[in-house]
Amino acid sequence: MNKKVFVVLAVLLVLGGMLMAAGSKEAAPAAKTGGIGEPGKPVTVTYLCKDVDPITDAQQLGLLEKAIEEGMAKQGTYIDLVILSAPTGSYATVVPIAYRTGQINPDLIYFQGNDQPLAQEGLLEDLTPYVEKSVNVKKIMGDHTKAAMKNYPYLMWLAPARVQIPVMRSDWFAKLKTGKALLENPTVDNYYAFFKEIKESGMARWAITTDGGILKLDSVFNHAFGLTATIVKENGKWVYSNATKASRDKLAFYAKLYKEGLLDNEYVTKTWETMEQSFYEGSAAFVSGTAGDVVNVYNNKMKETQGVDLFVLPPAKGVSQAYQSIDVTKESRGFAINADSKVKDAAWALLEYMAGPEGRKLDKLGLEGIHYTVEGGKYVLTKQFPSWWAKFWPTMNGLDTSTVVGEVLSKPAIDSLDAAAKYFAPDTNVLLPEDLLPAKDAMDKLYREYSTDIIRGVRPISDFDEFVTKWNAAGGTKISDYLATVLK
Repeated sequence: MNKKVFVVLAVLLVLGGMLMAAGSKEAAPAAKTGGIGEPGKPVTVTYLCKDVDPITDAQQLGLLEKAIEEGMAKQGTYIDLVILSAPTGSYATVVPIAYRTGQINPDLIYFQGNDQPLAQEGLLEDLTPYVEKSVNVKKIMGDHTKAAMKNYPYLMWLAPARVQIPVMRSDWFAKLKTGKALLENPTVDNYYAFFKEIKESGMARWAITTDGGILKLDSVFNHAFGLTATIVKENGKWVYSNATKASRDKLAFYAKLYKEGLLDNEYVTKTWETMEQSFYEGSAAFVSGTAGDVVNVYNNKMKETQGVDLFVLPPAKGVSQAYQSIDVTKESRGFAINADSKVKDAAWALLEYMAGPEGRKLDKLGLEGIHYTVEGGKYVLTKQFPSWWAKFWPTMNGLDTSTVVGEVLSKPAIDSLDAAAKYFAPDTNVLLPEDLLPAKDAMDKLYREYSTDIIRGVRPISDFDEFVTKWNAAGGTKISDYLATVLK
């Protein structure tokens, strides 16, 4: 509110009799600005997100902050965006701890796991009323996100369904004799033959690699072995699929791949950085990446390092055929608003702006003069554009590409999104009450221990039966009883 308006309002308040009229006159500008900040008096909004670090990328993030602030100001909302650095360590682990203990206290915070206990403690804001009143967010929100937020309204992630899609160099795929059979009938056996040819031809040291765990492998093979959901019915009981015969069969197959040198024997110690490096440099031929943006990054880097595009591969076919089942009990990652924030409306206004037409251009196209130039009303992407990635919403929804000159998403990235849609499968899962979470954590730890040892040959596959016994004792039986009460 400027000084002139303030004086007029003060006079009207003194006059008393004109109070209602004064309120009416103030309503129009308040609706326009949303009551958030004033020129010269912006509302400070602090923001924390994985890999968005103002220390290591001060120049570009400084320009991003300025562009967002100026764009929102043009729409009558005045904020001062402050991007924070995350605590040192594994983001998914350290950020929730630092948030709970008060070491960090951002208004807007991105989580990549371990957020559910915080929500149950009342530390995260219910976003339902904000979404209901939104315009831009509603327009670009996918059905899977709507379903997830209905079940868990504390985390929002406007992105394609998070599916891991297998890819490899297109020139290598074209050379493989087993490639045609794999595309025509991608059975587990045909995938095995495909991996064998990669290894035996000397094309790569490892046919397939991953980043310390097996989730990227599971997206290719789970359905083929019958692991069609997180929770399945076996012998008339609802159980977690990790402890089923189908899981045993899958781990036996992975162990075979490991023993024969088809699965990267160093995968347990691989981080996503070293996994990607081995893929780009050619020591591993096959890797899985998230459909859309991540596959796009992989493709751009492969073109930069090797001069070739990637090729998208199908999920294995068997009992079923699909990539990983999509869990809509909650988003696995996304933005939350601090329940104790004093500027919740401003934090939401930022999310709403980044979902709108101007925000989408900024988020997806990057910074003018660096990632694109404006020529004759067209957004011309530069050579620097492939290095840019969305800092808010990694979706193409809401982005007008009719005025864009250049490739926002590569063909392999688009192919990966098409494949994810074609081989979509919904998951069956349940949000457990807080008192059962420690048991489930212990069960998951057991699974990681036994599955890793079985794959690496440290334990025989027969030890899977021992694992199931320990799994049930750790909480599997108790949780199955609970599942029977919520799954009909």
